[in-house]
Formats: sequence, C-alpha cells, structure tokens
Amino acid sequence: MKNTILTGLIAGIAGLAIGYKVPKDKNAGYVMISGRITNPEQASKYFEAVNDVVVKGCGAKTISVDFETDVREGYVGPFSVLSKFPS
Repeated sequence: MKNTILTGLIAGIAGLAIGYKVPKDKNAGYVMISGRITNPEQASKYFEAVNDVVVKGCGAKTISVDFETDVREGYVGPFSVLSKFPS
C-alpha cells in the first residue's frame, strides 16, 4: 500500500505538471495533495525526487506544507502540500 500511495502521488503530480496546458497569460494552476506518511525514510526520497522533477523542472512553487493537517471530513492523512504551477 505504501508504494501504491507514492506511485499515485507521483503519477498525479506528473500528469498535472506535464499534461495540462494553460494559456500563456497570467493564469496559474494550483495542486493540493493530501495523504498519510507511513514510511518517513521512503517519503524523504520521494520528496527529493519531486523537488528535482516538479519544482525545478516545471517551475512549481510550494506554497504550503503541513504535517499536521486538521481533517474535518472524509478520509485523508495528516499531510498536505499546496503547489502553484505557472501557466
């Protein structure tokens, strides 16, 4: 299940960053990812890869990282990231 979550996050970010094309004006795309970190060692490797591919490669800016998200409804983990992608 750990690999499934990480694979899903990688695929989701890659799909949004690479496949979505926005007109070249002042528009921006935002991505909110929430999840649960069950293996901090593996997660740190994942975040290093995300930084190289998504942040440096696609020009995304991380707006917020929260390791103790207050979940009010639904089933998500206590980890959330909000990123902004240029148009």
